[in-house]
Amino acid sequence: MLSRVAESLYWMGRYTERAENVARLLDIGLFIELDAELGAGEGFSPVEIALTILACRDAFPMDLGAPSRDAVLRFLTFDRSNAQSILSMIARARENARGAQEAIGVDVWSEVNRLYLFLGGTRAQKRFVRSPSGLFTSIKNSCLLLDGMIQNTLPRDEVYHFLELGRHLERLDVLCRILRAKCPILTQAVDGAEAAMQLVRWTSLLRSCSAHGPFLRSERERIEPEGVLRFLVLDSEFPRSIRYSAARCQASLQEITGGDEDYGCEAERILGRLESDLRYLDVAEIFDRGLLRFLDSLQVTCHRVGDEIQRSFFLI
Repeated sequence: MLSRVAESLYWMGRYTERAENVARLLDIGLFIELDAELGAGEGFSPVEIALTILACRDAFPMDLGAPSRDAVLRFLTFDRSNAQSILSMIARARENARGAQEAIGVDVWSEVNRLYLFLGGTRAQKRFVRSPSGLFTSIKNSCLLLDGMIQNTLPRDEVYHFLELGRHLERLDVLCRILRAKCPILTQAVDGAEAAMQLVRWTSLLRSCSAHGPFLRSERERIEPEGVLRFLVLDSEFPRSIRYSAARCQASLQEITGGDEDYGCEAERILGRLESDLRYLDVAEIFDRGLLRFLDSLQVTCHRVGDEIQRSFFLI
């Protein structure tokens, strides 16, 4: 496969995954803000914290004044000057899909193109005015439809695995960012009425990762920090956990490089070590190391993997 096509597939996977995650973050942020007490003490509003997660707080236009809920929602949804807006990410996914049309097929290309035209048109603006949550649900559903097309129409060859590699590496990175932004307040010692608010905050964290229902089915316990972090970081079966995403990245890399006993590239070695560490790690060890230090280390590893993928496959 041409390195140009492989790179287009990889970034198409990353951008569509990121767009879906931003839509989910904003939707959950809106839900939380329905309860004014829940947002109290966060430092930023539940919607505004998305600026921190996406590392684009400094890019927010100063002429808009203090980040209001509506201004942040529009900035992260429609602003073409913001590289982290949903529209910008779908636009880049579309450009990468255009460069790999023959590989992905007409159905996948048509859905990416349809979503871009929808977001760039007046219908999306009108739906946003009528119901921001309704728009975000529509975006999430479109991204899930696109993933369903990929899963059910593409052979399990290099095309599929470069898409999967990008998607799961992005998923791993975004979850690290979400945990890094939200855990400082979530892990504070609380009592009384504030304990009830913490429970709702942990629930909203699970919802922002599409993990609330799966967590309750799997853990069968109260929503507590140790159980939630064990599920989101170490669970081997939940498809949005850090461990699962790392394993899927490694599996796709093995398919791309040929699956030999020796590592085919440095990124595969890094992921193999990460997956092995996560397999034998206990949540108590994470707290002993320091949760924020652990998450920072994960993000560094994720960025190293991305750099090595770029060097091994695309800078040719």
